[in-house]
Amino acid sequence: MQISYFWRGLPPKVDAVYENSEGKFVFFKGNRFWVFKDTVLQPSYPQDISMFSSGMPVQSIEAVVWWEDVGKTYFFKGDRYWRYSEDMRTMDPGYPKPITVWKGIPNSPQGAFVDKANGFTYFYKGKEYWKFNNQKLRVEPGYPRSILKDFMGCDGSMDRDPETGRDRERRPPVEEDDVDVVIKLESAAGTVKVVAIVIPCVLALCLLVLLYTVVQFKRKGTPRHILYCKRSMQEWV
Repeated sequence: MQISYFWRGLPPKVDAVYENSEGKFVFFKGNRFWVFKDTVLQPSYPQDISMFSSGMPVQSIEAVVWWEDVGKTYFFKGDRYWRYSEDMRTMDPGYPKPITVWKGIPNSPQGAFVDKANGFTYFYKGKEYWKFNNQKLRVEPGYPRSILKDFMGCDGSMDRDPETGRDRERRPPVEEDDVDVVIKLESAAGTVKVVAIVIPCVLALCLLVLLYTVVQFKRKGTPRHILYCKRSMQEWV
């Protein structure tokens, strides 16, 4: 779905979003940010990003993630990150710091979310994602992995549409066997048409024969063997 269909008032493309400690969604794009309660835009928004907190990037934040256990929100841009206190509503001193503190995640991550139950944070960039261990403070072995395969259920074989610039599923080339299948289907369809014509004709013929027989019975009377059969059936019942 389009973003504006659910969160009315947002631009068609956003840089980053996170759910804050109050359960509100905070969206960032360029040098502005929007605050929503569920799907309702809060009064006085959007605002300039400088109103969010001093000391944070002035525009184009690339990823935001809130760590509930420590009450901190982390902003990522390029090769640096910032730490924001949800309680104090201010940036912590000593930031930004190099993103290498988060061992194994790439520069300029495009999104992130916390799996609190299992103690991991997932970072996204392009078609890949990184599984970050919140206790060991490093990316798990074997990452990055494919977003398309692990989260979307795709097989990872995608082509880029030259007209739209979007990914599309790669389809196998059409072989001669496929053409034979089409021919067989067309033959079957022809057979169905013939049957559809013949069956009504046969039924109409049977109806004419039945009508002719009834007329003959009325003219000549009921044959004796039929009367005998009728009496026999009555006795048997």
